[in-house]
Amino acid sequence: MGSKQMINELKPGDRVESYFSVNYKKPVTEYKYGFMFEFRVADKSGQMTVKYWGGQARESIQKLHDSFEREDVVQVRGEAQEYRDQIEISVSEKNGGTMAKLPREGYDATQLVKAYDNIPEMRTQILYFVETVRDPHLGKLLRSFFMDEEFARSFSESPASITLHSAAVGGLLRHTLNVAELCLKVKEIHPELDRDLLLTGALLHDIGKVQSFRISSNISQTEKGNLIGHITIGDHELVDHISMIDGFPDSVASKLRHILLSHHGKKEWGSPVEPMFPEALAVHEADDLDAKLDNMITKREDAVTEDDWIWDPRHGRLIFLK
Repeated sequence: MGSKQMINELKPGDRVESYFSVNYKKPVTEYKYGFMFEFRVADKSGQMTVKYWGGQARESIQKLHDSFEREDVVQVRGEAQEYRDQIEISVSEKNGGTMAKLPREGYDATQLVKAYDNIPEMRTQILYFVETVRDPHLGKLLRSFFMDEEFARSFSESPASITLHSAAVGGLLRHTLNVAELCLKVKEIHPELDRDLLLTGALLHDIGKVQSFRISSNISQTEKGNLIGHITIGDHELVDHISMIDGFPDSVASKLRHILLSHHGKKEWGSPVEPMFPEALAVHEADDLDAKLDNMITKREDAVTEDDWIWDPRHGRLIFLK
């Protein structure tokens, strides 16, 4: 298999000879010297664009383009270059570039998608939280999710995002536990909050992500995730489960739905409504804090530079690395 060059380590001028997962491809197009195409690749450190610059033989370039598909793994030889403040890989005959699809035994999948190694322990912690909920209807609702083996397995394997935060196998589980822990800390400071409603909202706020992402050689969005979105999917799942619990109070159902629907905080951030009571606000702020902290910590840990600072467009600011 050879050594793996990670995307986040590549610098302009580096010789690239490594394998990556394919996120998507663009069609073959004509340019000044012949025909070219570009595609997006990923590994567990990030994503990058690859551009193949061919000559006049369109048929052979089209054949190369068609030789691999999304989620295949390709071996790429070329050169890292900077284009519009982004690093990308240029592949051409001039720089000795080649690319080829690899068989499954030709690469190490653990280098492509990050995975947390304490998933069993995190699943146990989720179940502990579930058992601490005293409200009978909310407790029954939580058990309908987390004691369903198929859902619990899928939830435990799902990422929390593609690249923004907790982008790993087990990422959704880790993020959910962090949000729950933060909410319980807030409850200690503000004892007026309804603990059972707060904790249930924290544990269920991202249930729609189970159907929104899928993991193969990379993390990608499902068709349902793209067309409907995890907030709406989660609300539908919640309503379905509530409908199977006799006597579930309408007022509690409405509050819980509101927590899920408002957890992004603002309409321009994807929430149909904005938080209108303290428990909903607490879940939103905990969700936002954990996502931003995870993203910033990851950026700092993965930074490959001799500088003391890096610019991060996600946060719109410099991140201090020391």
